[in-house]
Amino acid sequence: MKVPYNWLNDYVDINVDAKELGDILTLTGSQLEEVEIQGDNIKNVVVCHILKIEKHPDADRLNVCQVNIGTEEIQIVTAATNMKEGDKVPVALHKSILADGTEIKKGKMRGVVSNGMFCSEEELGIAGDEPVHGLMILPEDAPVGMDIKEYLKLNKAILDFDITSNRPDCLSMVGMARETAAALGTTYKMPNMSFETKSSKNINDELEVEIKSSLCNRYMARGVKNVKIAPSPGWMQERLLEAGIRPINNIVDITNFVMLEIGEPMHAFDARQITSKKIVVDTAKDGEKFTTLDEQERELNSTVLCIKDGDRTICLAGIMGGLNSEIEEGTTEVVFECANFDGTNIRVNSKALGIRTESSARFEKDIDPNLAELAINRACALVCELGVGDVMEGTID
Repeated sequence: MKVPYNWLNDYVDINVDAKELGDILTLTGSQLEEVEIQGDNIKNVVVCHILKIEKHPDADRLNVCQVNIGTEEIQIVTAATNMKEGDKVPVALHKSILADGTEIKKGKMRGVVSNGMFCSEEELGIAGDEPVHGLMILPEDAPVGMDIKEYLKLNKAILDFDITSNRPDCLSMVGMARETAAALGTTYKMPNMSFETKSSKNINDELEVEIKSSLCNRYMARGVKNVKIAPSPGWMQERLLEAGIRPINNIVDITNFVMLEIGEPMHAFDARQITSKKIVVDTAKDGEKFTTLDEQERELNSTVLCIKDGDRTICLAGIMGGLNSEIEEGTTEVVFECANFDGTNIRVNSKALGIRTESSARFEKDIDPNLAELAINRACALVCELGVGDVMEGTID
């Protein structure tokens, strides 16, 4: 598990450097694999502003882009398709070096000059275990020409621990803060869990939950109305990137942030997609086909625990959500899910389906069911703090 030194410092005062802290925590049972300085190899990669995009004259799959890098305008040829005119993205310039040591030089692609290469999170070494689709699109206020290491604050210490199966309490920033406080003889603090319900609607009047399988120990749900989907703030994106998670949007980022902070995986559903107004926790049917968020169709069997919209599967419990209920730009109401599942079942089916996620890695170690309430409170507190929606009255538990 990646533990950013600066993020850990948010919860506990640390009076030793990253390497010494890693050695101390190793003695408590949290084995330090390495202390990584993120972005240490990266050179000559900056923020650029895409001014114009045209098709390559001799290659249908290539685009020719005119970009501003602050000091001048240059041309980049790319096969990426997820950018548009006006976007800001990282660009590796002539004689730049990527995170894995690859050197980028000026050259020609099918006869057209390219003065470098646009970058994804993978080229910057911050993709983590999540799949990467296309370039990294930066916030609109990213300063053109700024060194990407400075903008993303990559020159920071990341402690990578091997957390053993008997210590699921350490699979979070708060858990490691508690461990750090014990090891250093100091105290730690919990993040803010308080929030205000601004919507007069009660989730119990709009949604029903039924658990049909003993593989689910607890299921909690809360609703948020008047949601405003947008990029999450810079500080949250920074924390996620440090820990190896790619920012997506404010709601999804809140669920990932809480998972890393509290140690309880969460999921957010677009409420519009729960058409039956009833969530059912039950196993799949043998031979059932389901498309997960990574756009892969998977064949399920009757041992796989699922979250369902009535009879329709919308999530592989504890493993990965479905493409049919993901948070989109037009989402205006979400349902936050916090649950607790049988660890052995999650481990077996995660392996069988070939999907290992941050979520499954935690559930398979049998995390504390009490974390669900802490996590869902924290998520609602962040919704209020960021001003991205109105928390509804009531809780389903």
